[in-house]
Formats: sequence, C-alpha cells, structure tokens
Amino acid sequence: MIQKFDLTTQEYIEIIFDLQKKDNFARVTDIAKERGVSRSSVSTALNVLKKQRLIHHKAYGNVELTPEGFNLGSELEKRHQVIARFFTNFLAIPAEHANIDACQLEHYISNESIRRLVQFIHFFENTDTCKPETLIKLRAYLDAEKDTK
Repeated sequence: MIQKFDLTTQEYIEIIFDLQKKDNFARVTDIAKERGVSRSSVSTALNVLKKQRLIHHKAYGNVELTPEGFNLGSELEKRHQVIARFFTNFLAIPAEHANIDACQLEHYISNESIRRLVQFIHFFENTDTCKPETLIKLRAYLDAEKDTK
C-alpha cells in the first residue's frame, strides 16, 4: 500500500497521523509548522490528499484522516518502529540516529523487506538458539569494526 503514494503524500499523512495521536486533531497551522512550510502550501497539499480520499477537511476546519489515511499513517508508524528497533537493538545505533534513518527508510523499503525484518527480529527475540550472548558478540564485533576505520 505504501508504494502507491508519493513521498510528499506519505510525509503529510505521517504528520497528520502524529498530530491526531497527540492532540486528537490536526490544524493547518500545526501541519505547516511541523513540515516547515507555509499554510498555503499545506492547503494545496490537503487538496491533493482530499482527492486521494486520505483526509476530510473543510475550509478553516481541522484535518481528519479517512480510514484509508489512518491505515497509511499506521503502516508508516509500524515501519518506522521496526526499522528503528532493528537499528538500536541489533546494530547498537544510538536511538537519535536510528530514528533519523528510520524516517527516511520507512518510505522506500519494500513490503517484503519489512516483513523479513519483522521475522528476523521475532526470531532473534523469541528463540532459544539466539541467546543474549549472541547480541553481545555482535555488538562487540560491530564496535571493533568501527574502531578499525
């Protein structure tokens, strides 16, 4: 589902989704602030999102995600969490950097790759063959490689 929407659409939906989660509503001014653009730019983008049936919005009113818009926002959030979790828990990348990278990758990674990443994480966290010592050895290896560069 993600791939059928362009990057700008995904970014707007993500902002609206986050604002709705935080404040129970999204206003044009808040979206503009988060996106770093003018309110008129947001209004133009909202018209596109309305045509795609991702939002409901009346002039001077709050922006509300449609069920499809909500599903897209939820999917983007899940992708972000999976990627950030993999980076922090397995590759020992600091959370701040992991979140920055996850924000970029969540828009481009394929459904198959996300599915496999979820399976990998699940396997490592839920099987006896992958013990905590394995992660400790992996992190030590990664740190040693970092020191040689």
